Amino acid sequence: MDAITIKTVEQFIVQIRADSAEWPHKWFRGEPAGDTPLVPKLYRLPPDGRTRNENTLLQLFRMRAPTFSTRPCPDRGAIDQWLFLAQHYGLPTRLLDWTESALVGLYFALESKPENPKPHVVWMLNPTALNQLSVSQGHVLTGAEGFPLTWVDPRPTATNIGFINICGAWENDTQGVSLPVAVQSTNIDPRMSAQRSCFTAQGRDKSSLAVRAPQTLKRYEIEPNDRLQMQNDLRLLGVGHSTVYPDLTGLAKELEDLY
Repeated sequence: MDAITIKTVEQFIVQIRADSAEWPHKWFRGEPAGDTPLVPKLYRLPPDGRTRNENTLLQLFRMRAPTFSTRPCPDRGAIDQWLFLAQHYGLPTRLLDWTESALVGLYFALESKPENPKPHVVWMLNPTALNQLSVSQGHVLTGAEGFPLTWVDPRPTATNIGFINICGAWENDTQGVSLPVAVQSTNIDPRMSAQRSCFTAQGRDKSSLAVRAPQTLKRYEIEPNDRLQMQNDLRLLGVGHSTVYPDLTGLAKELEDLY
């Protein structure tokens, strides 16, 4: 996929506005290293080459999380909320993180310096176009504004593509459509609200979204030499570590970086 090189925050805003003028919604994902595949962490092989058992991870997380959490956990049957919670705290799942905020996406791309000299990357996704691809394959989209409600199961009268992709995580892929589905999440943690979190839920095909649905994506690259100036400009616009991590840890990290 061809990439557009970005040198400044101003150029980034102008470019994404032009590229998405006809899109009703835009989601963003920042990657510090340009060679990171556009697939969920669950499907990226760790250094030892072992595959991960998604269902085992989720069941154990749901069993043990209540004693570790300072907030009430979701009801046992709220499998979509449990999946969002597990992903948010770093468990490998079939979810891929996105944000509705262009500047938050850019912040995540620039947050850390890559170990190699490859550029930072921001992906822009047309989520409604992605979901329409699944609808065109004979499935039904239920929900508001083109996004399925992940807790609604209308069967047998219809198939909710978001619900069955979520179910696939708990049922060893016995359900689900082929493509990832763009879903809006229940904000079960303050960080999710601050980060304007949303997700794509991988379907039965585990290949990269950039391979399966490149027509729904734009890719922007930032060279490492431009990182610090763009970070300073983001801070000027009110986007810093404490913005996306609105807690004491986020504040401490932001102060460390500044002073």
